[in-house]
Amino acid sequence: MRTRKFITVVLLALTLGACSLVKTIYSNAPEAVHWWLDGYFDFTQSQNARLKPALHKLHDWHRQTQLPLYIKGLQLIQGDIRHEKIDAETVCSTLSTMQDHLQTIQLEAIPIIVEIAPSLTDKQLAYFEKKLHKRALKWQSEWLQDTEEEQLEARLEKMIDYSEKLYGRLQTQQKSMLKQKISNAHFKPEISYKEILRRNDDALHTINILAKQRLSEAQQQQQLLQAFQRLRNSPNPAFQAYAEQAKQRSCEIFADLHASTDEKQKQHAIAWLENLITQFKALSYTASAS
Repeated sequence: MRTRKFITVVLLALTLGACSLVKTIYSNAPEAVHWWLDGYFDFTQSQNARLKPALHKLHDWHRQTQLPLYIKGLQLIQGDIRHEKIDAETVCSTLSTMQDHLQTIQLEAIPIIVEIAPSLTDKQLAYFEKKLHKRALKWQSEWLQDTEEEQLEARLEKMIDYSEKLYGRLQTQQKSMLKQKISNAHFKPEISYKEILRRNDDALHTINILAKQRLSEAQQQQQLLQAFQRLRNSPNPAFQAYAEQAKQRSCEIFADLHASTDEKQKQHAIAWLENLITQFKALSYTASAS
């Protein structure tokens, strides 16, 4: 995947934060995922008894099959990060690769959903709907401010934060460049918000079908496959066209930022990657030893 793995670093920075926490976070992933899911469904004791072992099994699968892929990718990035320039096409290609990785996890998780969803009660489904609404409002407060200037500042603040996790402190000129390019990109969070509401409705509709209709296991799996496909490729053509445009603009911004980095910033990124690789190797070794 070569230089297109650049964007992977930024996504890992967003997801994992400080490298020193990676091992702790990853090792406790089943418990963290259960806590997150329970916040949406308020599982019963019986549901927990089935869900928790299934999440540990999913975690073992991920450690054994996916971590080695991440390690190889990060090792390639260490060489690629030394390049003066990374073109937007390779950055976008990596975004697609990350979507593929996510889809792989989703597909592997389908049996867990199929096992738990039919046992959900009307009360739990109503709780799920309420949590989806609350999540949408939270996204709205973080990204859809009252004015375009406020929206620009919010997006800029997040992009600087993510970028500095990778490269270290950005220079004033780099921050100004990011602000100008974000402004010129004309991102439209109101379009994204409408898609979030559509996805929430889709998720609620799908989980209701699984919970209330007497479907065969194959039919349940098909419902989930179609739902995950709609999650990646929206049935709303207007949003899908906007999403592709926004993706291209984002890739161009990341490519331009990388081209502006100096040797110190590149070395910071290389060291950050080395720390991450070391911890992933240790986690992968733990799986092999067990």
